[in-house]
Amino acid sequence: MIEIQCAECKTFIARYKGSGELDLLFLDTVIKPTVLAELKSLSKENLPLLVCHECGRKLGKPATNKIGRLAYKMVKGSFRKKGVIKAMTPSPHTSWR
Repeated sequence: MIEIQCAECKTFIARYKGSGELDLLFLDTVIKPTVLAELKSLSKENLPLLVCHECGRKLGKPATNKIGRLAYKMVKGSFRKKGVIKAMTPSPHTSWR
Protein backbone atom coordinates (compact mmCIF):
# COMPACT_ATOMS: atom_id res chain seq x y z
CA MET A 1 0.00 0.00 0.00
CA ILE A 2 1.11 3.51 -0.75
CA GLU A 3 0.16 6.78 0.94
CA ILE A 4 0.14 10.02 -1.04
CA GLN A 5 0.80 13.41 0.56
CA CYS A 6 0.87 16.91 -0.86
CA ALA A 7 4.50 17.91 -1.51
CA GLU A 8 3.75 21.49 -0.46
CA CYS A 9 2.03 21.07 2.93
CA LYS A 10 2.34 17.29 3.56
CA THR A 11 -1.45 16.86 3.91
CA PHE A 12 -2.74 13.29 3.50
CA ILE A 13 -4.33 12.87 0.07
CA ALA A 14 -4.96 9.15 -0.44
CA ARG A 15 -4.03 5.58 0.40
CA TYR A 16 -4.14 3.04 -2.40
CA LYS A 17 -3.14 -0.47 -3.39
CA GLY A 18 -0.10 -0.27 -5.60
CA SER A 19 3.65 0.15 -5.84
CA GLY A 20 6.30 1.66 -8.08
CA GLU A 21 6.01 4.84 -10.10
CA LEU A 22 2.78 6.76 -9.82
CA ASP A 23 1.87 8.17 -13.22
CA LEU A 24 -1.82 7.24 -13.00
CA LEU A 25 -3.76 6.99 -9.75
CA PHE A 26 -6.55 4.53 -10.59
CA LEU A 27 -9.70 5.32 -8.63
CA ASP A 28 -10.64 1.65 -8.28
CA THR A 29 -7.46 1.07 -6.22
CA VAL A 30 -8.03 3.95 -3.76
CA ILE A 31 -8.72 2.75 -0.21
CA LYS A 32 -8.98 6.09 1.62
CA PRO A 33 -10.59 8.59 1.60
CA THR A 34 -13.90 7.06 0.58
CA VAL A 35 -14.95 10.34 -1.07
CA LEU A 36 -12.11 9.91 -3.56
CA ALA A 37 -12.79 6.18 -4.07
CA GLU A 38 -16.47 6.90 -4.82
CA LEU A 39 -15.52 9.13 -7.77
CA LYS A 40 -14.91 5.98 -9.84
CA SER A 41 -18.60 5.99 -10.78
CA LEU A 42 -18.26 9.34 -12.61
CA SER A 43 -17.23 9.87 -16.21
CA LYS A 44 -13.87 11.43 -17.11
CA GLU A 45 -15.68 14.61 -18.18
CA ASN A 46 -17.37 14.97 -14.76
CA LEU A 47 -14.28 14.13 -12.70
CA PRO A 48 -12.90 17.21 -10.89
CA LEU A 49 -9.20 18.07 -10.75
CA LEU A 50 -7.33 16.43 -7.87
CA VAL A 51 -6.22 19.27 -5.60
CA CYS A 52 -4.91 19.45 -2.04
CA HIS A 53 -7.77 20.45 0.24
CA GLU A 54 -5.35 22.37 2.52
CA CYS A 55 -3.20 24.48 0.18
CA GLY A 56 -5.04 24.12 -3.14
CA ARG A 57 -2.07 22.73 -5.07
CA LYS A 58 -3.02 20.86 -8.27
CA LEU A 59 -2.02 17.19 -7.90
CA GLY A 60 -3.68 15.46 -10.85
CA LYS A 61 -6.03 15.78 -13.79
CA PRO A 62 -8.73 13.35 -14.99
CA ALA A 63 -7.52 10.57 -17.28
CA THR A 64 -8.28 7.05 -18.47
CA ASN A 65 -5.99 4.27 -19.59
CA LYS A 66 -6.27 2.29 -22.85
CA ILE A 67 -9.08 0.10 -21.52
CA GLY A 68 -11.04 2.97 -19.99
CA ARG A 69 -10.12 2.70 -16.29
CA LEU A 70 -10.76 6.05 -14.63
CA ALA A 71 -7.70 7.64 -13.05
CA TYR A 72 -5.87 10.83 -12.23
CA LYS A 73 -2.73 11.63 -14.21
CA MET A 74 -0.49 12.81 -11.41
CA VAL A 75 1.56 16.01 -11.72
CA LYS A 76 5.24 15.18 -11.15
CA GLY A 77 6.69 16.89 -8.08
CA SER A 78 3.29 17.86 -6.64
CA PHE A 79 3.03 14.89 -4.30
CA ARG A 80 5.07 12.60 -2.07
CA LYS A 81 4.46 8.92 -1.65
CA LYS A 82 5.53 6.48 1.00
CA GLY A 83 5.00 2.81 1.60
CA VAL A 84 2.61 1.82 4.37
CA ILE A 85 3.18 -1.36 6.35
CA LYS A 86 0.18 -2.90 8.03
CA ALA A 87 0.53 -2.56 11.78
CA MET A 88 1.32 -5.81 13.51
CA THR A 89 1.27 -6.37 17.23
CA PRO A 90 4.33 -8.41 18.15
CA SER A 91 3.92 -11.34 20.47
CA PRO A 92 5.79 -11.04 23.78
CA HIS A 93 7.27 -14.44 22.92
CA THR A 94 8.66 -13.36 19.55
CA SER A 95 12.40 -13.54 19.17
CA TRP A 96 13.85 -10.71 17.05
CA ARG A 97 16.93 -12.39 15.60
